[in-house]
Amino acid sequence: MNDQQLCGTWTGAYTYGNEYDVPLKGKMVTFEMKLTIVNGVITGECIDAESTKHFKAPAIIEGSMGDDHSIKFVKRYPHYWQHEKSGQRFLPKLPSQEIYYSGAFVNNEFEGEWEIVTVLVDAQGEMVTYRGYGSWGMKRLVDKVDKAMGKGSGQ
Repeated sequence: MNDQQLCGTWTGAYTYGNEYDVPLKGKMVTFEMKLTIVNGVITGECIDAESTKHFKAPAIIEGSMGDDHSIKFVKRYPHYWQHEKSGQRFLPKLPSQEIYYSGAFVNNEFEGEWEIVTVLVDAQGEMVTYRGYGSWGMKRLVDKVDKAMGKGSGQ
């Protein structure tokens, strides 16, 4: 498996973990990611079913591939966006939180876990840290060029 075989469009889903309250707990959100990989360095963009109605631009992907087929990347939305008990909070003047994805290429798809860490200052001026976790998976979308060349996912 080389970098070129991993470049292209990937479709998948991420799932919110057990520490989230209902209705997020266990919720699965589909996404499409376009990746470019050169010498193990990953760059790309991601559009997901949950955020597209709120952002005019896609999330940015930056990361790396390991020799052992592991993957690590950070996803950043155009600006701050957080799920809270009272609903979603959007703060366009603040930068996006970083969502850390890690996983491995297994059976022609990537699968792994994600983590988001939010650090806020409460009313008393104390730093408060919130962590969210979940799982994710994606497989490469075979495009017309791949089909014409007789290539499929993971070949």
